[in-house]
Amino acid sequence: MRFGIALVALVLSAAAWTAQDTDRLLNRWVGTHQAAPLHFDFYGDTMLLLNDERPLSFSVDGDSLTAWGDTTFTVRYWFAMDRLLILTAESTVVTMARQDRMARPIWGDWRGSPIGRDQRVELDLLRGGVARYRVLPGGRWHAGEWNRTARIISFTWEPDSTEWEGRFDPAGAALLFDSAYAGSGTVVLRKVYR
Repeated sequence: MRFGIALVALVLSAAAWTAQDTDRLLNRWVGTHQAAPLHFDFYGDTMLLLNDERPLSFSVDGDSLTAWGDTTFTVRYWFAMDRLLILTAESTVVTMARQDRMARPIWGDWRGSPIGRDQRVELDLLRGGVARYRVLPGGRWHAGEWNRTARIISFTWEPDSTEWEGRFDPAGAALLFDSAYAGSGTVVLRKVYR
């Protein structure tokens, strides 16, 4: 009887450890593999690899991580001294450090709408501080610049130097504006992965 109780306790504690371990995995991790940067960026039920344009689906089973999509791989993983270690198919161990979600790059395509309105908005943040936006469908592009200071992103739009100020929500991969273009009200944009 004691053995059965101990076995149940062991199974329950292993299940709790696995769930906690999985939660710990769901962050932004950076490292180097084959002399190139390697990033695992988890967003809920999807993840991005450095330079991928499409999110990957993934599953975690015990000590293995499987991702599939444009890139497909399976690795063993474990944690040591607050680092994520992965064992690749080539038997290479890669050490990855957790990086703050604020370090997530924000350049790319963002889409959404003003709260309570059906109108859609598209915002492109390009590298080098260049930006453009349009109202969908078929609105003309407005060119401008963007600059980021932590969570605050400032925009200046041509030709009249109209200014917007947005807040970056790294956990939700969202940009929030109290007001954007004239009459928009509060606008919520989400990052689009193609």
